[in-house]
Amino acid sequence: MRKGFKKKAAAVLMAAAVLCTPVCADMAVYAKGPTYTAMQDTYYTKDNCVVYAEPTYTSTVLTTIGPNIPVQVIGAYSNGWYRINIGVICYVKMDSVTSAGAIGIKNNADHQIADAQKTAAELGYEFVYLTLNKQKVIKKDIYNSYVGKKVILYTKIDDELGVSFKMLYEDKIKSDIDLNVTKNVTVNDTGSRTVQYLFNNDVELKGQLAIFQFRTGYDKAVDIYPSDMETGAFVLMNTYYTEFSEFAYAPVTQVADIMITEAEIPNSLTDKQRNIMADHRKGIKYQIDDTSEYRSEVVHGKLRKDTEYVDYEY
Repeated sequence: MRKGFKKKAAAVLMAAAVLCTPVCADMAVYAKGPTYTAMQDTYYTKDNCVVYAEPTYTSTVLTTIGPNIPVQVIGAYSNGWYRINIGVICYVKMDSVTSAGAIGIKNNADHQIADAQKTAAELGYEFVYLTLNKQKVIKKDIYNSYVGKKVILYTKIDDELGVSFKMLYEDKIKSDIDLNVTKNVTVNDTGSRTVQYLFNNDVELKGQLAIFQFRTGYDKAVDIYPSDMETGAFVLMNTYYTEFSEFAYAPVTQVADIMITEAEIPNSLTDKQRNIMADHRKGIKYQIDDTSEYRSEVVHGKLRKDTEYVDYEY
């Protein structure tokens, strides 16, 4: 009786083991490798772009490429590598190439770019000039690769409008930055000119700073009206004087619709106005003219107090 029971019990256990084997195998937890996504896009190398034989730092270094060289990106790994085709299949880190366009000053005679570079150098920032591609989109992975670095990314949208991103914080954006813009220009009877720049998509850059720059010539007063992200209404931020500089800087933590009005001024600037413009030119918020009139409930949350642009509560 006992022998029969033992045989039956053993048979049941063996059957259970056989049935359990595939199920248990499915339940086993294995370490997953990075995911791969096929791509077909042209990117541009940053300076000293290191090319590897495999997507790992321990693999053979094939070559190092200088800046502004177009490469065909054919795939992306979730652990931060691109697969590229430069006659052979090889790999680069994502932060060593950019989809936003070529990097570097294309025309040293361009005062707008040269001024932005000088300002960055004065503040101790790395300056990176991005020539936008036809899509006028900065991909989020490229943008995020600069987060946490003291760098000013500068893109020129047209001859009058450029936008800089001063990267200081660890906050990353979740979507591509679309810099496509529709420009509307009107001139009134007095000769005052109003320009509206309407972006396809608004992006709020929490922790970063966008500096819109307008090349408007000399001897003009320029009013800057950023659009409020919540209401869409244009809100006067400040008046800038272009006699001091070719550009007016409007520090806001967003890329959204913006309007400017400009009018010629008959008189030279006062010393106070020049000092205010000296601070604005460096991207410093109201170091001299930090008065309550600029502390409106709509605007104040979008401004930064000092050169480090930490959140500041009035």
